Amino acid sequence: MLLEFTRSIHGAWRIARMDPDALNYFNLTIDGFWRSFMALLIVAPFYVVFLVLNHGNQPGLELPTGPFVSTEYYVGVKLIAFTIGWLMFPLLMVPLSRLLDLSQNYVQYIIVYNWSNVLVMAVILPMVLLFPPASPAGESAKLILMAAQITMLFYGYLVARIGLQCKTLTAIGIVVFDLLLSLLMSLMAGRLL
Repeated sequence: MLLEFTRSIHGAWRIARMDPDALNYFNLTIDGFWRSFMALLIVAPFYVVFLVLNHGNQPGLELPTGPFVSTEYYVGVKLIAFTIGWLMFPLLMVPLSRLLDLSQNYVQYIIVYNWSNVLVMAVILPMVLLFPPASPAGESAKLILMAAQITMLFYGYLVARIGLQCKTLTAIGIVVFDLLLSLLMSLMAGRLL
């Protein structure tokens, strides 16, 4: 299983390099589909570090948190919302892929999507460590983080194009849908903070 994990993460890297053979690195079977959700267990600890570093910085469209919100509560709420969002996306993609006549590529897309999130966290977390939004660099750090996030949105587009084997506008729509779902989950979590 470790070999499958490392090959899948390498496949996610190959997508970033726009390698047309990147799908060859993934286990595109039903077993591979279910095992791809193990990527959540790889990403979760790093996401916790990300949350701890950003606690109280109010990045993006999050609702402000008051001083009474403990780090543990903040991390717990955000981690639950992140997990629900991660699991909800594949469920919502079932009817969406049928609507877009992409059902035949649904399984491979979710496999690639799940493993690509490991690479996304591997890029975003070092950026947050090197350029925390609350650092003295302030605006420069925020610009660097924004550039990293835009890069990750483009990467999401590549994942959708390769995984779903769809047209450009469809891939862009899928990325926007994923982004809106993430923002919705973040805002819902913000209401509990």
